[in-house]
Amino acid sequence: MADTGHWTRSTLALLETTPDAVVVVDAAGTIVYANRLIEELFGYQPQTLVGRPVEVLVPEAARGRHHGHRADYARAPGMRAMGSGSDLLGLHNTGRQFPVDISLSPIESDEGHLVIAAVRDMTERRHIEGALRAANEKLGRELAAAAKIQESLLPARPAGIPGVDVEWLYEPCEKLGGDSFSAFQVTKGLVGFYMLDVTGHGMVAALQSVALTRVLASTWTAQALSSPAQLTKWLNTEFPVDPEVWQYFTFLCGMLDLSTGRLRYASAGHPGPIHVPVEGAPVALEAAGVPIGWFADVEYDEFTADVAPGDRLYLYSDGLTEAMNETDEDFGVPGLVGSLASTQGRPLDETVQEIRRAVGGWRGREELDDDLTLLALEFIVP
Repeated sequence: MADTGHWTRSTLALLETTPDAVVVVDAAGTIVYANRLIEELFGYQPQTLVGRPVEVLVPEAARGRHHGHRADYARAPGMRAMGSGSDLLGLHNTGRQFPVDISLSPIESDEGHLVIAAVRDMTERRHIEGALRAANEKLGRELAAAAKIQESLLPARPAGIPGVDVEWLYEPCEKLGGDSFSAFQVTKGLVGFYMLDVTGHGMVAALQSVALTRVLASTWTAQALSSPAQLTKWLNTEFPVDPEVWQYFTFLCGMLDLSTGRLRYASAGHPGPIHVPVEGAPVALEAAGVPIGWFADVEYDEFTADVAPGDRLYLYSDGLTEAMNETDEDFGVPGLVGSLASTQGRPLDETVQEIRRAVGGWRGREELDDDLTLLALEFIVP
């Protein structure tokens, strides 16, 4: 047994003032010193532990493993945790077991190698960790339910719109996303569509996205807001940016008259659609306008284009064109247009899936940094 009588007062003071219970153990695993917090943690008076094996503080079922841990440590001593990666238990003198964390530090003395073991009760931390796990599991269930609700607001497959086929791709980078879109029959022979992208992603963006989807579903009628520019201006009036959170959204909406093939659309900071004619190269249509809520009393321009039977329109969020590869180059509008050109003439759903593969190949990985959204419309009325 080591003699602690010659230890300096500063050494003893340090061991007594540390916030952890401390035992000093010799090479044989015998306790040569215990500080005052040992009694609070293990229920032993410090002097009663001196000369006893350190395993007295370990549950009987774990003593064999503890011998192994000590042997491993003796072969490669250093400042580290004991039994790292395993759940360690301490044994109170009443027989009560409790979780502990043990940090080891080797020291040299006149009596040879000694090890200082600082022991901390982890009971409260385990309770907190358990509560956090339960909260995270509950949050996960709630997010999954919210994701299903958000998904239920997306267009049906098939969309059931006379004169138009609809396909889409929607992949939020988290469980919930800030993108939303729809295509629907406004009146006979008139089809409406929109896409919006709320800044950010996750819960906050998704909440606003769902709210906007509900607003648009109840507001957009041929009688009241048949003009894309008028609808965009109305949204800008109703949803000014809150300066405390600075959350806004981009928006693109349009109307397609199936009897004439006339397309009218407006944009609030959202990229224009890609027009893929039956014959000819895909074209990125013009779009201009500030995002919704940035400035009051904004007038939005209305753009037009002619669409023939068999032609297609693709709306997309910037998560698609801004997808970065390993050299920080984005996929870009040219990448999208190129993918559409290479799939021209193939079924509408295949073109959507091919674009997803092209973006994944460009990135070199499937994980997303932003929501990835694509809405494809094909004009099929003769």
